[in-house]
Amino acid sequence: MNINTLNNIYRQNPSVSFKTPESSSLYPASESNATVVQPVSSGQSTISGRGLMMSRLFGKVSTLPEMQTQLTKNSQGMDASVFLTKSDLGALSHLYDQAQTQGADLRYVDDIARDLGNYRKFGSVSGSYNTGNSHDTTGRVQTVSFTDKDAATASRILSGDNFANSGLDPAFIRYELDPGYSFSHTASFDYLESIMNTTGSDATSKNQFMAFPFATYVSQGQNNYIIKTASEATLKIEEPDVISKDGVFTVTEAGKKHGFRLEGNDVIQDKNTGINDTQYGKRWDKTLMDYFLNLKNT
Repeated sequence: MNINTLNNIYRQNPSVSFKTPESSSLYPASESNATVVQPVSSGQSTISGRGLMMSRLFGKVSTLPEMQTQLTKNSQGMDASVFLTKSDLGALSHLYDQAQTQGADLRYVDDIARDLGNYRKFGSVSGSYNTGNSHDTTGRVQTVSFTDKDAATASRILSGDNFANSGLDPAFIRYELDPGYSFSHTASFDYLESIMNTTGSDATSKNQFMAFPFATYVSQGQNNYIIKTASEATLKIEEPDVISKDGVFTVTEAGKKHGFRLEGNDVIQDKNTGINDTQYGKRWDKTLMDYFLNLKNT
């Protein structure tokens, strides 16, 4: 069960970031600053797709870092990029090379890489927001959907035959296009669709540059999902023991029953009072020995 507010909705890990080399910026300086990229001509020197992938995801390194295969206590603080598989890195290298050749802003590929890394890192432990078990603070069920534009694009991609041939893991694409899992995605669905349209049996002409709409980077920002809240509360939200507002604590009636009190602005709970006391009318046993001794005396 998830209880959320509109301003504090679950995100997989918004703090995860990829390494940014000095020579290229993974993020725009600001959302209003647009970079126009021109298609590469035959006379210009280029960096290989793998070289772009290495520098943009891992910084100035000559070899790949040790890649992680599962989320553990030791790996949970690592960049999502180190969870990418060998196949992922190959697909991203191709996408960087394609974007460079066609003049698309490389940050569109960065965004796909970021979402893919988060999928590899958190996908196995993530749950859908749309199971009916997510509620706001008043107990009303919440569901999430993409914007109408993104929803239409996602539907076209999923109903087509090309996404399985894009080089990206089809399981990731399905995850990416499911609002219950990736409503806070950073990748552009329009750009993702353009990738599908340049691969597979139904691909558009290879001579057509997909970059014209994507030479200027436009960030997804925070406007790529819609929260829907039910009109009636179906989950009973228990009153908290303590409420904090602007750094000032208040003990509720429920908290008082559970032995909480204020000393100055410090919240104290009486040692011999707990939730079990109020529910069962018994003294809280300090140790297991106390518990068994009390059992013998009852």
